[in-house]
Parts: sequence; structure tokens; C-alpha cells
Amino acid sequence: MRPDDRPTKTDRYLVRDLADELVLYDAESKKFHVLNATLREIFLHCDGQHSVDDLTRILVQEFEVDESTARRDTIEILDRLIDLEIVRVEQSEAAST
Repeated sequence: MRPDDRPTKTDRYLVRDLADELVLYDAESKKFHVLNATLREIFLHCDGQHSVDDLTRILVQEFEVDESTARRDTIEILDRLIDLEIVRVEQSEAAST
């Protein structure tokens, strides 16, 4: 995953925000996923506007962690969300040239 990648939510899940957690429901598989505060914060900013670097900075600010920990956590979280088809990362114009 590149620092300038901009993840975005998929439309596969119904979302219920409970302030400290986020509950996602996949009607197709009938499965729920509960995102804790850290995953919630990342998910809410996966709007195609925020880059991986932006998401890292958000974790640093919101959870008062060092940048290297936040970057590692951001990438692990995004990888997990991508595997579950909760978010996706499309190739940017710069990457395709």
C-alpha cells in the first residue's frame, strides 16, 4: 500500500455508528463486524479524499501514538478492511502511468 493511496468504503455493508464502535452488517453473508474506536476512525475517513498518510496522521492526533505505530496500525487496519471488502483502494492516476 502506498502512502498516497486513498481508500474508499464499499457499498456492501449497512453501517450503524454507535459513537465508540461501528457495526457493519453484510446482508449477503448475514455477518456482522464490530469495529472498535481505532478501526472506526479509519473507516469513517475512507472517503477517497484521505490518503494513507492522512489516516496515519489522524491516528496520531486522535489516539496520541507515535507516527511509526500509527502507520503500522493504519496499514494493518486497511489490509483487514480490504480483505473483508469493507473498503477498497483503487489505483491512482500517478500509479498507472
